[in-house]
Amino acid sequence: MAQTSITLLRAALGVAFGSPLLAGADVPAIDTNTDVVAGLEVTDVATADDALVRVADEATSPMRLTLAHEASYKVEQPDSLVKNRSSARLEYSRYFLESFFLQLDAKGTVFWGADHRHDADGTDLVVSQAYVQTSFNQTSIKAGYQILPWGESLVAPITDVVSPRDNRELFNFNLDELRLGQPMVVVDQFSHFGQWSAFYIPRAEFSENPQPGTAYYFDPLRYRSEIGGKDDLSEFGASWRKTFEHGDVTLMAANLIANDYGVSMGDDGLVTREAERFSLAGAVFNYALKEIIFRGEVAWKSDQAFNDAALHIVKRDAVDAYLGAEYSPSSTLTVSLEGVNRHVSAFRREVVSATKDSQSLLLSVTKLLLHDDLTINFMNFYSMPNNGSLAMLLTTYDINDNMRLGFNVVYPYSQHADSALWSVRDQKQIVLKIQYQF
Repeated sequence: MAQTSITLLRAALGVAFGSPLLAGADVPAIDTNTDVVAGLEVTDVATADDALVRVADEATSPMRLTLAHEASYKVEQPDSLVKNRSSARLEYSRYFLESFFLQLDAKGTVFWGADHRHDADGTDLVVSQAYVQTSFNQTSIKAGYQILPWGESLVAPITDVVSPRDNRELFNFNLDELRLGQPMVVVDQFSHFGQWSAFYIPRAEFSENPQPGTAYYFDPLRYRSEIGGKDDLSEFGASWRKTFEHGDVTLMAANLIANDYGVSMGDDGLVTREAERFSLAGAVFNYALKEIIFRGEVAWKSDQAFNDAALHIVKRDAVDAYLGAEYSPSSTLTVSLEGVNRHVSAFRREVVSATKDSQSLLLSVTKLLLHDDLTINFMNFYSMPNNGSLAMLLTTYDINDNMRLGFNVVYPYSQHADSALWSVRDQKQIVLKIQYQF
């Protein structure tokens, strides 16, 4: 029963060891892992003060509002309308008092009657960023509600495990939409020896998961209302990044609370959700060789929570590794291939919530047409063992500077009951989206 429960839960939260995927996403924004000071990308030799001044000089409008409506239709029987929702996203950035910068990013969504989240949620408000930043000399300090992106992989969270994620939908690789904000303080120190960065989170928040009554709620477990292990939810970590002529390398270490609760079943059959602490040590690199960009990540995660057959928590170390290559033969065509492997150390038969080794592959082809106004992106995701695949066609067309249309096709496929995609194998969907920005 525990094996089935964990398989279903992982299917709801994502493919391969926790990689969230959502239906109806825009073409994914590639995480470049570049440093940002007051919303501006900078090198490790730029000063934070200069970056803030450039933001003030170059800003045209402090506010941007994006209105959108999205509809998703499940074409496989029994067919149904899955999404029918409208949203408004407010982005506001302002430089003030000579050395301070304000950033706000919030999105409100209304789920109309036919939307699968109408009864469970009705409306939703997500504030991903609301922070104040200041700088002096070569030091930058950000405090408030914010996200912290680490790593490069779109396939799975290797080192990108600081910010929790929104898992309430399926089939999205857009990390900007998936990450959720939480209160934290981030200090960046820029120097000729690289960029040093440290963060502190006083009380970690957790990923949002599908609610009962929604299309992607597959969890058969019955939970207690209380949450265990919540006495100390502080998180902290640091990283060092050095940029070279053709690439960069980043080293990081952190003491974290897992974004997803661990689960432990009692003798009464009820399950307690547990906040589980683990440690991370990782490295990331990027290297450009002519038209090819190579990316890689590796992370050692100690004392991660897994489950045995009785749904009790057992701790194991895991090593996650990622390697990707992106080839751009022209300015309008990009082909990329990414691979991920997870290895659970000291694996024993009692661990049933994971296999000793698991792999994921992602092939992506992006083509720009019509003076770059039309973007066509084909993605195919493949997970092993218990083979499952997910093919997606994501297209966007910019009618003008303000209006964008999107059309997506999502096709999950699985023939194995233990595959992470088994529970959503019938969720073959077409998605339409219209967006207006001003």
